[in-house]
Amino acid sequence: MSNIPVETVTKFTTLQNQIWQTASLTVSEAANLAVNFSSPLVVPTKVSDLYSEIGAPMLVIQFALASLPENSTVVLLSQETVAGLASLIKGETVSEIDESLVSEMRPMFEGLVQGICMAIGNSKNEAVVASGLSVRYQIFSFPPNMLKADELLRIQVAVSSEEETGTAIWLVDSDTAHHILGLEMPHDEPEPAAFGNLQAAVASSQPSSPTTRASDPGSLELLLDIPLEISVELGRVKMLVKEVVELGTGSIIEIDKAAGEPVDVLVNGRLVARGEVVVIEDNFGVRITEILTPQERLTKLGEVA
Repeated sequence: MSNIPVETVTKFTTLQNQIWQTASLTVSEAANLAVNFSSPLVVPTKVSDLYSEIGAPMLVIQFALASLPENSTVVLLSQETVAGLASLIKGETVSEIDESLVSEMRPMFEGLVQGICMAIGNSKNEAVVASGLSVRYQIFSFPPNMLKADELLRIQVAVSSEEETGTAIWLVDSDTAHHILGLEMPHDEPEPAAFGNLQAAVASSQPSSPTTRASDPGSLELLLDIPLEISVELGRVKMLVKEVVELGTGSIIEIDKAAGEPVDVLVNGRLVARGEVVVIEDNFGVRITEILTPQERLTKLGEVA
């Protein structure tokens, strides 16, 4: 049974025709080509089931609503769909997708996001704009808000233009769907409350010696099954708004770490270890070279941000 309420799925489904009709108009105008998005199908889907389906490089259009900036939504277009649209625009057969082609087609993809936001704004009777827009051709990596979710709303849409056909997939988390519909957001996950009391649990269960602590399960056993988000930070840099606005394709940002320095491994935004970047087949990984003690790690996890 789905964790997303049936009422949410039903109301979100009702909104789809309006969204994709508007998107068809804005994309067609941006591309100077008649592009139609039709037959939207909304299905609650487990994130774990999407991993096997979304494994090849795709055109990834990621953005959030400015009124809910931490919750990214994603539109995915397959290589075949993008190549078909590019062939129509350029008037010649396109078989390979590269950064130059994506840059050339960006106005079309921006038009798609604009159409989605316009339709949502019309349904809410307020201005809706996108934030954090990125358009890349790559293997899709789930943004943090989707990694935390058990299920997402998966909206599959048919894409057609002249003789070319394809599909688009729009992924939306539950909070974003509720926000779009003006419904109260569900907050039934226990993690925040548990972490709010984590430091107290550590303090109350800490014995006089590490040996005794290891043998006494204490109240920490209640927390061991809580999922955590692990991220790796290469480095940071502070920039002026003026400098950020001037960034463009090919710009280089110098971060505060020298080449070869260990990267930071964070759990829920707290430093717990350091390591070195390695390559495992076609994926990046991190080999742990330094790690905080268990007590230090638990204390950091319990710190208030």
